[in-house]
Amino acid sequence: MQTAILIFLAGSILSGFSQSMLQLALFRGLQGVGGGGLMAMAIAGIGDIFTPRERGKYVSYLQLVNGAALIGGPLLGGYLTDQFTWRWIFYINLPLGVLALVFVQLAFDVPVPDESHRIDYEGATLIVIAVSALVAFTSWGGDRYAWGSWQIIGLVAVTIVGTALFILQERRVEEPLISLELFRNRTVLLVSILAVLIGGALMGVVNYIPVFMRTVLGKGGTNTGLLLMPLFVGFIVSSIIGGQLMSRIGRYKFITIGGLVISSIGCYLLSTMGADVSSLQTTLYMFVTGMMGMTLPTLSTAIQNAVSGDDIGEVSSLYSFGRNLGGALGVSAFGIVFDRQLTNELKDVLPKGVDASTVSQSPEAIHQLSPQLQGQVMQALVDAFHVVFLVGVAVLGAGLVFSFALPNDELKEQSGAEMRAAADGGGVEDADGK
Repeated sequence: MQTAILIFLAGSILSGFSQSMLQLALFRGLQGVGGGGLMAMAIAGIGDIFTPRERGKYVSYLQLVNGAALIGGPLLGGYLTDQFTWRWIFYINLPLGVLALVFVQLAFDVPVPDESHRIDYEGATLIVIAVSALVAFTSWGGDRYAWGSWQIIGLVAVTIVGTALFILQERRVEEPLISLELFRNRTVLLVSILAVLIGGALMGVVNYIPVFMRTVLGKGGTNTGLLLMPLFVGFIVSSIIGGQLMSRIGRYKFITIGGLVISSIGCYLLSTMGADVSSLQTTLYMFVTGMMGMTLPTLSTAIQNAVSGDDIGEVSSLYSFGRNLGGALGVSAFGIVFDRQLTNELKDVLPKGVDASTVSQSPEAIHQLSPQLQGQVMQALVDAFHVVFLVGVAVLGAGLVFSFALPNDELKEQSGAEMRAAADGGGVEDADGK
């Protein structure tokens, strides 16, 4: 975990010193490596310290902190940018990261296995190439490049070849990055699929609610955190409820199903919004959609509960990877649907020099049109958002189907460290080597 913090801090400092967009993109990527490690290690650490029955509570506490950061981060970032410079958005991570390092060193006493391991760097490189190409062609296809263009075909080929080589690599090495044998476990397979679906639905909705509120409802301001606060609050509250309830009853399946049912209803309600929707309605609809947060503690605990103590770190990383991959693909997929729907409705309506992407991102561009055109554009936007949020319903509905297939296993009574110690005959030492 300390290594992940150091990588994150290095990326933050270098991002603040960036002199070009290329440098900023590269250093942000380095920052993302550290941030991704922190997310996975936090979940894995909870799995090591607490029993599955206790984990729900602590994952919900973790989500409470994440939610506060999601709401407060943009506010702090806006203040720093206005009062100082955008570079301080990155520099502010330095004192916070140092505090985190000190805290981890002093208080995070996690048992450590005494054997050494080899990192599968080749597999890591291959999966980065394959996933990057996948995200690129889903993001650029039909937008920057035509679907039949050589660029998109090339990216598809890289995705397929990279994935095939990654699978071959994981089958060949003794200590793979992702053990393919884990997918023989029904819970691991289903939770991985659910992580992708829920991550995609969440990020797709999070991406398009602010656009709806700015273009259709004319909500001013650029602070996405404030616009999405009802959804984040719903996510935090439901995560706490789900975690606490799971810890009490000792099972996760029906809590997961309940969260997906409620959030599907919320996403459907979002699809009914029009230009006349009230602030109370949008707040309620976002809060209900945010109830998918109930699945966060249940699924992260379910995948850990299904494996031995030695595999907790691996499946925790797999779960985080699935959520992040789903989020990236969700934004791309929702964008494709939205752009195609809006373009089809406005292709014969807008004057020359104005395209669908312009009016979807700029309320000012809409106001410059004639009153008749404004009405047509507004209706086209409402129709496009209707379809986008229905896609969210479909994605969550698919997740609901998979959740019914989850086993209704009872949560174990041993932490990951205790399971490893029992398997190894006590061959585990703590972080201080004791």
